[in-house]
Amino acid sequence: MEKLQDNALLSNKQVAAEVNLSPSACHERVKRLKEGGILQGSHAVVDPKAYGVSFEAMFLIQLDRHEALLVEEFLQEVIALREVKSVALISGAYDIVAHLRVRDIDHLKSLAFEKFTKRPYITKIESSIVYDFKENRVQKPL
Repeated sequence: MEKLQDNALLSNKQVAAEVNLSPSACHERVKRLKEGGILQGSHAVVDPKAYGVSFEAMFLIQLDRHEALLVEEFLQEVIALREVKSVALISGAYDIVAHLRVRDIDHLKSLAFEKFTKRPYITKIESSIVYDFKENRVQKPL
């Protein structure tokens, strides 16, 4: 599983060799992992700078109420925005954090005003600029 998390483009034969299994046994194991919902997909990592997106920020969002349906609807609407990399429901002073990728500060400003602050149930948004971001894509069992 870790080998595929590192590089989903590895062939079955390559994965089998890495984990000391026959190709047929490896194929069956990967098939079971997919059917069991453990492997949920694969994706390519694209450099956003290649298409003009070089600025990242976080919106820390406070809601005036915490109705389950409202919160879930808001999370779904936010994650559907093309500028949103991720969104999380959190505890603490804020309710939601959204990780954004935008072209520049003007794009961030228009996103804040057009897609977030217009909503009547949002009481506060604080933005933070992301200077650097590291991500561990390999999830190992605890």
